[in-house]
Amino acid sequence: MPAIRIHLIGLSIIFGFILHTPVHAAAPVKNPYLKMLVQQAQQEQLSEKKSWRRLGHYKTNLFNGFTSEADGRAFFIAPNGKTDPGAELAATLKSFFKNPENLQGKAEHPQCNFPARYKWLKKELAFDPRQLPEQPCVRLQNWLKQLDSKKITLIFASSYMSNPASMFGHTLLRIDSDHLDKRGKLLNYGVNYAANPDTTNAVLYALKGLVGLFHGTFTVFPYYIKVQEYSNWESRDLWEYELNLTPDQVNTLLLHLWELGGTYFDYYYFDENCSYHLLSLLEVANPELELTDQFFYSVLPTQTIKILMEQEGLVAKVEYRPSILSRMKSKKEKMVPEEKQWLHRIVDDPELVKNKAFQKRTVPSKALILDSYLDYLQYIGMQREKENPDQPLLISHSILLERSRLKYKQPNQKVIAFSTRPELGHGSDRVRYALGLNDDELFQEIGYRPTLHDILAKDLGYGKDSQILFFDLKLRYYYESKKYRLYSFRLIDIISLTPYDPIFTKPSWKLNLGFYTLPDIDCDHCNSFKGNGGYGYSYKSSRQSPFLFFAMVDVTGETSGHLEKNYRLGGGATGGVLIDFTEDWRLQISGDYKRFPLGHESETYQLSVRQRFSVAQNLDLRLEYRRIEHRDEGIFSVNVYF
Repeated sequence: MPAIRIHLIGLSIIFGFILHTPVHAAAPVKNPYLKMLVQQAQQEQLSEKKSWRRLGHYKTNLFNGFTSEADGRAFFIAPNGKTDPGAELAATLKSFFKNPENLQGKAEHPQCNFPARYKWLKKELAFDPRQLPEQPCVRLQNWLKQLDSKKITLIFASSYMSNPASMFGHTLLRIDSDHLDKRGKLLNYGVNYAANPDTTNAVLYALKGLVGLFHGTFTVFPYYIKVQEYSNWESRDLWEYELNLTPDQVNTLLLHLWELGGTYFDYYYFDENCSYHLLSLLEVANPELELTDQFFYSVLPTQTIKILMEQEGLVAKVEYRPSILSRMKSKKEKMVPEEKQWLHRIVDDPELVKNKAFQKRTVPSKALILDSYLDYLQYIGMQREKENPDQPLLISHSILLERSRLKYKQPNQKVIAFSTRPELGHGSDRVRYALGLNDDELFQEIGYRPTLHDILAKDLGYGKDSQILFFDLKLRYYYESKKYRLYSFRLIDIISLTPYDPIFTKPSWKLNLGFYTLPDIDCDHCNSFKGNGGYGYSYKSSRQSPFLFFAMVDVTGETSGHLEKNYRLGGGATGGVLIDFTEDWRLQISGDYKRFPLGHESETYQLSVRQRFSVAQNLDLRLEYRRIEHRDEGIFSVNVYF
């Protein structure tokens, strides 16, 4: 959608109306003042200044020229404005002299279409208002008044494993009003940049997102809508980073956001994504910030938070907003086992609050149980509202009556954070060097992956007990045979181990696809193309327990010229335990059995023991042992993150 989409509830001003009409550079004009301004801009080389490059989203291209990352034609006034910052600046100046009487229909004057450009050029060239009258921009001023901006806060939504587009987390901005205090944050407005997908097919979505076939646009909306979506519907914790921007910088950011209402950017899943273009907005607000040029291949939400924290004085403070589910879990962590049992029973039968045994409990105990149950009802209500907004949630009268009778207010206690601040985690890229021994044959292994986090790594800053890998490459050199071999190339490898909860029985699952060494075929370390998916459950006795047990059934398919009929298809089971001795030391013990009745009829089994010790935030050491069929393999590796 080329226009900025702004949803306003209870407001009389409708946004999403910004329709930029390109004003192409015409023949040379005779206005002497305009001619003087153009010459002055050329003499001062304004088009080469960082502020102008930021306003036009210009980046150096392969030929030492410039190309704007904006892709909508309406964003440029000069015909060659996308690749010529100087021509765009001259055309912009000329457009500011346009006679308002010559505008067609409801078209906005260029001064109103490009207010951030006008503000900056006016400051640099000191416009004479008698020779270049400033045009009234009623809709723009009403919009700014409605936003009532005071400061900008960047929001990080933690990862959501149930949605491929949200597995890396998400970032957005919040425009904080000058007249709303801390309790009124939900009434502020948010700024989001996202793709406008034209398909619900997961495969097409991934492919189009990788090659930039979606249009990405900015959206302004009431902030509580995103809180509803992320925190309530998807149970994602939010981390809020209040930014130190001056009032003038906040104003420049909003003026530029208005300019972007008439354009779009080609959306790329790994680089030109939500996080990248939010950083570009901050660079417009403060051109001295160097944010977007620090990325090479991918731009992930966690990386953008790290970059913000590295800018001295940019982040004023950080606050945690737990989801409804996290608030409920926090209350459960304060319960003794008997209280947890009562909660589980009341979820199944709310009328148990009338039970004599429950009534004999202390007032604080009953309040804790009932408040947790009300959190549960709120969560269920949000889920039902998402599926069917017309179906109200009926809360048992006996529950509300019982809670009101207690006349007890829970003491203010800090909510336990069930996610961790993203900037505390290791880097998303990893290089690996390893030495190993495979049935008396020594080998070296080197590896690289650009994204993101494996289940053995320290999960500070990432989703607990989860794994998201893309393009994980491992190459080996075998000394005895003096051969280089591809050990594995995992295109995608995702694992989500969610501990079993009697109230929320979310499953654990895994999915991987890529090229792997065939473990049971004597073919000189040959490879197959394999896909595997599994489904099961995990168990952890308490949040403090160091043990996480997991078990899954899975289906596997492989194809290779070294297999009979060139393929095999079957399934089996995987199980094991993760043990966290300390925050820096994790051990994984797992076993895997598969039977292939179709194609190359066979069976395989594997036992592995792996441990990781984190030396620093971006460095860990690993010792691994595998028993694959009749082969033994030991590996020591050094893993560096960046």
